[in-house]
Amino acid sequence: MKNFLFIIFFFGLLSCGTDKEQEAKSVAVAGEKNLSEEEYQQFNFFGGNGADSSVVSKRLIESWAQDELFYQEAKEKLLPEDLNVEAQVEKYRQELINYRYEVLLIENNLDTGITKQEIQAYYDANRDNFILKDNIVKVNYFKVPIKAKALGKMKAAVLSTNSKDKEVLKSLCLQYADNYFVNDSTWLLLEDIKKEIPQLRELPEYNFYAGRYFEYADSLNYYYLKIKEIKIKNGLSPINFEQNNIRKILLNARKMKLIRQYKQQIFEKAKSEGRFKLN
Repeated sequence: MKNFLFIIFFFGLLSCGTDKEQEAKSVAVAGEKNLSEEEYQQFNFFGGNGADSSVVSKRLIESWAQDELFYQEAKEKLLPEDLNVEAQVEKYRQELINYRYEVLLIENNLDTGITKQEIQAYYDANRDNFILKDNIVKVNYFKVPIKAKALGKMKAAVLSTNSKDKEVLKSLCLQYADNYFVNDSTWLLLEDIKKEIPQLRELPEYNFYAGRYFEYADSLNYYYLKIKEIKIKNGLSPINFEQNNIRKILLNARKMKLIRQYKQQIFEKAKSEGRFKLN
């Protein structure tokens, strides 16, 4: 009898030792859930040291505990039918796996080359979809510190009609300007230009027209803006303003077509092999 009691006591000590080891390895306990060191490391990306690390760690653990305790109470309070989420989980799992496979197929099979002719054809066929919602402009613009040594040269270059001076202006802008735009072929939103030059923000729209230029200076900067061309909102948007959007539209259409055709191929193969049938 004494031997039997000793055996029970011995295994009891082993059990307690195991429980204490598990608790020692866990970072925290929330209700019926232990947070192991390994699990904690998976969501702790801070990797800092000292006081900051301690504060972040505490917040991460408390956030984990809140989620766990909320989940445990939800399981207790919800009706059995509300807890039956296996079908929804499986559907989400299927959608996620399908999506990852679609990405793989697209990466390996999609032709991403879009020609100018394709962009033009889509633009011509869908002009009603390309109505401007905002005013857009082509400009020469630069913002330069008022004390910049090259400011005089930049003013002269921007007013010159000599093509060589355009290259001089670009070079000077690159060296001295805080911000600039001297690309003659690209359209910009007029509102974005107004954000760059505070003095323009309150001007009525009729002040902006092709050929108009503005010069402003404050205690810090000199601003120059010349409007080379303008398109008014509610008019047809130019193709070179829309070409990036059109390219995205055409690529997305190709992706959908690729996946649709591949699914059809799989379906037809399954039919021919007898792996699909209507009961």
